Amino acid sequence: MDDFPFIIMNQLRRSNSYRMPESHTHNTYELYYLLSGTQKFFIQHSVYSMHPHDLALVVPGTLHRTTYSATSKHERIVIMFEQAYIQEILDFFPYIIEEDFNLKPVISVPEDMQEEVDGLFSRLFVEYEKKDEFSVRMISHLLCGLLLLLTRYRKCKEETIIPSSPQDEAISRAAYFISQFYNQPLTLDDAARAASLSATYFSKKFKAVTGFGFKEYLNSIRIQKACKELLRTKDSVTDIALRCGFENSNYFGDLFYKINGVSPRAWRQKHGKV
Repeated sequence: MDDFPFIIMNQLRRSNSYRMPESHTHNTYELYYLLSGTQKFFIQHSVYSMHPHDLALVVPGTLHRTTYSATSKHERIVIMFEQAYIQEILDFFPYIIEEDFNLKPVISVPEDMQEEVDGLFSRLFVEYEKKDEFSVRMISHLLCGLLLLLTRYRKCKEETIIPSSPQDEAISRAAYFISQFYNQPLTLDDAARAASLSATYFSKKFKAVTGFGFKEYLNSIRIQKACKELLRTKDSVTDIALRCGFENSNYFGDLFYKINGVSPRAWRQKHGKV
């Protein structure tokens, strides 16, 4: 599959002790389809309670994490792929990602579409295992067809809204607040006030709902913004660190290396800015 260099597909059953261990971003798309059980899916600054036949498309560079339900096991399909696989539909319908899945990354597949969607996933796995000279184009065709099918449904029918609990909505408000004011000297108390919760209760619930501690999420947002600044500007690493809310450039460099595996300067060089 040399034409398109990257694709991973897997279908796994997880026990109710599973939790994604780290802050999670990547430079590829991730298609997540829940088959059984329940999950909390935290994407950028919103919390989604996912149930069987709920599907999420995570856009490259988007901070996200899944957390388990303490009452059930779950089974899901994950497909990670580069944009080349869906470039054909983006050329014709560029809004599909930015206006649809980027703003509303989770969709509840209706009952009358579930058989068709399940069939597309089954065919994707057949082609992925086959790996002959036609597989790359067939996978591209099937992924494009799946996204077009879901987009048509959203455009033509009233989409089923995935309900959020008051607690999830409060945590989402706080996460959005953090994402907007990340460059300020934010404290746990500031975020708790945005959620209208006490600091102690907020700290516990933010971790339970999103899978992130307050400081971990704040730092993840800051590093994510710094990555964009490293590519967008030629400013010094120190200036970018300060602009993204870090008071100490050495701490910024250590944290950046921990998350990305390279220094800020090496990351900038690797991605095209010297």
